[in-house]
Amino acid sequence: MNKNTALTLKDIIAKKQAILESKKTPKTAQLYIKSLDGVITIKAPDAGIAQDAVGMDNGDIYAVYQCVIEPNLKDKELQAEFGCIEPMDIVKVLFDEGEIPQIAQEALKLAGYIDGVEKVKEIKN
Repeated sequence: MNKNTALTLKDIIAKKQAILESKKTPKTAQLYIKSLDGVITIKAPDAGIAQDAVGMDNGDIYAVYQCVIEPNLKDKELQAEFGCIEPMDIVKVLFDEGEIPQIAQEALKLAGYIDGVEKVKEIKN
């Protein structure tokens, strides 16, 4: 479908099954992390995680901790190996400071919070 084509009820009903199926499985993406010279897997945050992250001082760290699924940042052995006092400290230990907001932003994009909507330009006759 074209970006300039308006959706109708018939279009939405025809896509019903695809829409419902897409909601069942969280979206994931792989990101190359330069400082680690490797790939991590992130998942889209649910609404609660996204809202919590926006309202926190360390929201990017929280979002990364919640959304990185591979490697499992919540693994107690990993945290202990790096001497983390608090569980979310692993985020600051593993990733460069500038990578943390980028990872968080990519997770939010997966959930449609960033770049999920685009204004349609009016066509002049």
